[in-house]
Amino acid sequence: MKQRIKKYLRKLPKRRVQHFEGFCPNCEFPVNGKFCSNCGQSTKSFQRPFLTVVSESVGDALSVDNRLIHTLVPLFLKPGYLTREFMRGRRARYTPPFRLYLFLTFFAFLLLAYNHKPESAAAKELTVETDDGKKLDMVSLLEEMVDEEEYDVDSLKLDSLAEFKKKNGGVAINIGKKNVAKDSLKAKKEKDDGLIGDSDVKKLIEMWKLNPSLMMDTAFKKLSQTLLVILPLFALALALMYIRRKHYMLEHLLISLNFHAYIFVLVIISELLLMVNLEFLSTLALYLYFLIPVQLFLTMKFYYKQSWVKTFFKFVFVSFIYNILLFTGIIMSLVAMVA
Repeated sequence: MKQRIKKYLRKLPKRRVQHFEGFCPNCEFPVNGKFCSNCGQSTKSFQRPFLTVVSESVGDALSVDNRLIHTLVPLFLKPGYLTREFMRGRRARYTPPFRLYLFLTFFAFLLLAYNHKPESAAAKELTVETDDGKKLDMVSLLEEMVDEEEYDVDSLKLDSLAEFKKKNGGVAINIGKKNVAKDSLKAKKEKDDGLIGDSDVKKLIEMWKLNPSLMMDTAFKKLSQTLLVILPLFALALALMYIRRKHYMLEHLLISLNFHAYIFVLVIISELLLMVNLEFLSTLALYLYFLIPVQLFLTMKFYYKQSWVKTFFKFVFVSFIYNILLFTGIIMSLVAMVA
């Protein structure tokens, strides 16, 4: 089997290696190789067909080669191993962490947008089926909840306007109702002054009704931007947890990058399983996400090398912080969509 694989790999087209001898076009330093030893500029010539240049540029940017395989295997089987190898200076064998993160993010959100595109009428109306077989329209339910709250406040406002009545030739003021109405209006105002108020929910509902596909694409775009902000914040949380261990901030950032790369690999596998449209594979795709906390716990244990008990308590605290960051990021993404 191994010989067959090697035979097949030999037949694959190989990238042409160009050797350059002469002077660097940038600094005019003598060069004998692919890179200038003085300024580091590549000696590769761009006086070639356009498609050739584009294909090589995309290949260099995404680095989809054998290094990707060498990176994904320890990413799954050896938590914390890639960060340790990077800090030891063994980097040529593996895909750079940030490049790996960008590639997996792009592919994962591409699959998410494709698989969860609301094309059917049931998907656009967010119709779900209850246990008793009845269909429930979530969009209409949200509208009714928002309208009902506004109706309750408006009725109190009307009651407060009717507080004046004639009594014994004079005017009696119903202070109690006025205070109730004022308190209700004040509570509603405070509610609307929060991150997402009723008016924001209405805007989101209207956006969904007008173009649910565009809204989903925008939501995925905002979420990907939010994760870029969460990356360094999660690394900072790890740095605070292990402040006495005297690790560099770069190590925590690499842990964060590799952890999120692992998440996106699971997302990609899960979405590919969902595309098969088999029930047992769909269930397996859901259970894959339970591997995420396991991966984080093992990474913290094997990289920082503390006892299982200490690692467990730090894992619980770091997970709590991460969930807060993720929830806040999702809320801010919704606010940005409304704005």
